[in-house]
Amino acid sequence: MIGIVLAGGQSRRYGSPKAFATHNGKCFYEYAIAALTPHCKQVVVVARPEDVNRFPSTWHVVTDLQEFAGQGPLAGVLTGMNTIQSEWYAVLPCDVPFADDSIIRELMNHRTGYTAVAIEEVGKLHPLLSIWSKEAEPMIRSSLEMGNRSVRPLIQHWVDGQALLGKKPSLFVNVNSPGQLEGR
Repeated sequence: MIGIVLAGGQSRRYGSPKAFATHNGKCFYEYAIAALTPHCKQVVVVARPEDVNRFPSTWHVVTDLQEFAGQGPLAGVLTGMNTIQSEWYAVLPCDVPFADDSIIRELMNHRTGYTAVAIEEVGKLHPLLSIWSKEAEPMIRSSLEMGNRSVRPLIQHWVDGQALLGKKPSLFVNVNSPGQLEGR
């Protein structure tokens, strides 16, 4: 399995690139990489062109495929798939710093027979906490070519994340403002 860290968002609400925001002295993108690493042979970070050089040279950092540049997370997933070939891809956004490898393990347990699997938390969908089969690539490309950038319609199976929350209640917290993590 290959890991894909989505770090190419515009971070409008946050005010600066979320990938480089820190919590407990660690950049957000490092949390995503740490969660993916136990399950993935390699991890690729998909970033904005202006941020590529901010990442350590030890990481495989790319920008969106030219034809889909700036078209959101779905373009980032496709870019990761086109960067390193694999049968499966685990995807995490950089702005979920409490996500850990238990998410990937849970998704892997539900991937058989599905090309796209993501987490659901008590009615709230987390389509970017997901795993994708290589077989989903044409479907993603077609969706983007038609101007459909939404990830949700492409997810075939939603995994109940409730059991994971019992172990770590903040697991799926998506950070959208700088003060959101104060006191955590």
